[in-house]
Amino acid sequence: MTQITDPRHFAGQVRRIRATVSTILTKWGLLPRFKRWRLTQDPETGMIVLFGILNNSYIATHTSIPFSNYFDSRLLRDLSNELQVQIVSCNSDGLRYAFILDRGQLAELPTHVDYPFIDNGKVMVRVVYNKPPEPIATPPVDSTKVSDHRFVSQVAGALLNVFDDIKLRDDAALLLSAQNPPDIVIIDEVEFNQRVAEHEVNRQKVKRIKDMFDDSVG
Repeated sequence: MTQITDPRHFAGQVRRIRATVSTILTKWGLLPRFKRWRLTQDPETGMIVLFGILNNSYIATHTSIPFSNYFDSRLLRDLSNELQVQIVSCNSDGLRYAFILDRGQLAELPTHVDYPFIDNGKVMVRVVYNKPPEPIATPPVDSTKVSDHRFVSQVAGALLNVFDDIKLRDDAALLLSAQNPPDIVIIDEVEFNQRVAEHEVNRQKVKRIKDMFDDSVG
């Protein structure tokens, strides 16, 4: 835990989330295998996030479950409704759920994030913003606000501050220091799941190469 004013205030909520997530994933036929959990706070916006980082290597090795199943919109709605928190699914070197315990100063957050995504030496933020379902009176996300550099920089900076993949975070921070603000690409859920599927293919390639190597030296 880092930078939480009083982590004891969230201890019960964290325990409930961890137990409930495992139960719901099992109900959906998914392996509730996580390699770590991390409670953290962005010092600039006050956003408090509980990250559940999936053990994607274990899942790829021991099951045939597509990673995209973990980010099915119906599953995410089930999790959000049961837990009563917003969930942002994140595609990075470690696939994860970000359970938003407190938005802090951030009025709107994406539903999915591919971040930090480094392309040709630039930091990219690929996000999915869903319009709220009818008849909820909340206005849809304003595309001009989403594309506003100050807003994008704030959201990207907050997410970068709380990411826990140290090398990925440091690499992105180094590039971000020479690039202000990061580039943002608004994608839909289909494209996000395609990115997750690409991640899965790469993991399976690594697994096959490792298995071939182990067989050759064994």
